[in-house]
Amino acid sequence: MFAATAAVSLAIGIGANTAIFTVANGLLLRPPTGIADPAALIDIGAARGDGGLNPVNSTTYLEISRRATSLTSVSAEQLFPHVMGLVPPGTASAETILGLSVTPNFFSVLGTVPSHGRLFGAGEDGAAVLNYDYWSRRFNGNAATIGQTVRINGRPVTIVGVAAQDFRGTGIQKCDVWLSIAPGATSAGNLMPRGRLRQGVAFETAVAELKSISEAIDRDGGITNGKTPRLSALPYSRAGGNRNVVLGFAVVLMVVVSLVLAAACANVAAVMLTRATARAREIALRAALGAGRGRLVRQLLTETVVLYLCSGLLAIGLARLLMRLAPLILPPLPVSLVVPLSLDWRVLSFAVSLSVLAAVVFGVLPAFKGSRVDARASLNDGTRGSTGRSRLRSAFVVGQIACSVMLVVLAALFVRVLRHAGAADPGFDSRSVDVATVNLSVLGEPNTGTSALWRTMIDRVRESPSVERASLARVPPGGFEGISLGGVAPGDRSSTTETFPPGWNIVDTDYFATLGIPILAGRDFASSDTTGTPPVVVISDALARRFWPGQPAVGKTLRLAIFNARSRRTETRISTVVGVSGDIRSSSLIDGLAEPYVYLPLAQSDAIGATDITITMSIVARRRNGGNLAPTMATIVQGIDPRLVLANAQPLADAIALGMTPQRVLAAMSGVMGLVAVLLASMGIYGVTAYTVALRRRELAIRLALGAPRARIVRMVSRQSAWLVSLGLVVGLALALGAGQVLSVFFYGLPATHLPTILGTVALFFFIGAVASIVPARQAVRDGWRRALQED
Repeated sequence: MFAATAAVSLAIGIGANTAIFTVANGLLLRPPTGIADPAALIDIGAARGDGGLNPVNSTTYLEISRRATSLTSVSAEQLFPHVMGLVPPGTASAETILGLSVTPNFFSVLGTVPSHGRLFGAGEDGAAVLNYDYWSRRFNGNAATIGQTVRINGRPVTIVGVAAQDFRGTGIQKCDVWLSIAPGATSAGNLMPRGRLRQGVAFETAVAELKSISEAIDRDGGITNGKTPRLSALPYSRAGGNRNVVLGFAVVLMVVVSLVLAAACANVAAVMLTRATARAREIALRAALGAGRGRLVRQLLTETVVLYLCSGLLAIGLARLLMRLAPLILPPLPVSLVVPLSLDWRVLSFAVSLSVLAAVVFGVLPAFKGSRVDARASLNDGTRGSTGRSRLRSAFVVGQIACSVMLVVLAALFVRVLRHAGAADPGFDSRSVDVATVNLSVLGEPNTGTSALWRTMIDRVRESPSVERASLARVPPGGFEGISLGGVAPGDRSSTTETFPPGWNIVDTDYFATLGIPILAGRDFASSDTTGTPPVVVISDALARRFWPGQPAVGKTLRLAIFNARSRRTETRISTVVGVSGDIRSSSLIDGLAEPYVYLPLAQSDAIGATDITITMSIVARRRNGGNLAPTMATIVQGIDPRLVLANAQPLADAIALGMTPQRVLAAMSGVMGLVAVLLASMGIYGVTAYTVALRRRELAIRLALGAPRARIVRMVSRQSAWLVSLGLVVGLALALGAGQVLSVFFYGLPATHLPTILGTVALFFFIGAVASIVPARQAVRDGWRRALQED
């Protein structure tokens, strides 16, 4: 019974750690299949403050390719695959695919080979390579597909080959088609370069060279669109520029579940000490027969290691189960992920190594204590324990309680984060709002006049009986996507304010009313704000306070330094502020910050050369009744042109929930682990109390025989458990408060301290301690003093 209970409790801690390591392994460590020598690849981008990388524009990529000498070659790809419309030969309707635009040397840098046909040639534009699974599913694996011409996003594209069967792309998102496209034709600001190190060149050397390239470009006059970003690199992984963020989050999760493992190990160690005391006669007999202490230690430690290894094997199966249950705590994802979560030698080695390490760390002391016996006393008196073992056993129980307290407090704090985010005002109303993205590039190369097509589309959506309000936005609120157009400053020429890069959005009329964003001053965009009228903007309250604190912003002018994609240069544009909107929280309430925003009217976007930006827009529509507007919007969009497709159609509330995924995962993980830890702590308190009662049964029997009230005996026995709980609470609360201070820096809304949580935790553990100690105490009293003395 002991072995089964111990194995299960250990397997929970080891299995949870193994599950998290499996995800980290798939994202960061496991080399993708179908790629030659992935260790020589590096991801390149603009350095972020958190150690990650942001994308760069095409001009910066070309400069890296031209100047880097530590790399044999440099390719680039768009940041994410995009929903595209593919029109097969002989048809008029578009099919939805996920396509990724890459430079022609994308496959050659990776060192991958095709399964059929060929890959891109040097400088080749307008070609496509199909994902093997997509080719098998959509084209039935027909080799005649190679060489055919299809239309993807309105462009004629020739299918030149099929990728290797084991090649699943370079990121975590599923991709059906890779498109070769010249760097100058890709959207500026969303390229992620990747390079291959020359043989013998260290990673640090390449990073230093990239930094010097940034400085050299600035000395030569900079790039076309503003200051050159500070370049850096990371070892290649599926997580790309977010490698350090993923690693940090995995470490936090592993620390949380390691508390459960520590509690389980402490529980097993305490029981091992109890068993060693019960086996004192056996160990004494072995010593009397000539067994040295070293041999006794090895025997006890071997038993512990075997138990932990059995737990590790059970943990591997539990980890697989946890990976299948993971989707239950995640919100619906708008994209399909490709993350290999199968067990490999790294995962197996991790589980076994963690099991052995835990066995050694938590098994050495019990083995040494258990092997130290007084042979004569043990053979004469039977199973008498030592004071040293009792103190060590109590220390393990205090450790269990401390770990459990930390988990319970952290779980409560993370639940408060979710409640705080749910109760916080994001600045807009996401209820009954659906969002769907449409890309007009399926109709051909971007050109002027896209505003008129968007006008036709949104007018038809608004005419639908199921739609209460609708508008268009380049960036829907609450997500992670953004656009960069340039900087802004007060339009007064006497102003010395430096240009400030705000958040940008391009929206249609009725956008603020559709989302319930209040207009605090002035007005919304009107249908009269067109290309032929004076430029106007609506700014957020945060930007108004930044530029004109204490003054009315409406009527002021704003100087916009906007990069014109057609002229390939930054142009200055003076716009009048016609309205001030309420602030919205950025990044789905993750950081709680109200980013200063500038809103441009869609009808005036052609005048600033933003056609390539507004080629993709999102419909935001508020429903009159329940249901889903996606089918309605899809019918309307394809009624305008059958080549148009919807992308990422989902309720706005789901998009916001996606941003809270880290907090939800931590809250769920720490909550489940906290319950397990509380159970283990209860078992530890009960075990120590029962063992103490067993050692003191003669004393307790004499007290009862001399007339001591039974209630006094129960209180006396329970007092020791109260001390253990008190010590565990002090240590655990101190650690929890320290952890809360650290985590509150990274998780917006996480309170470092919360008095009701602390008081509730104290009450919970004193209740657990009382119940776990009273049971063996009442058992001792119920046995009676005569029976106790007779048995002794």
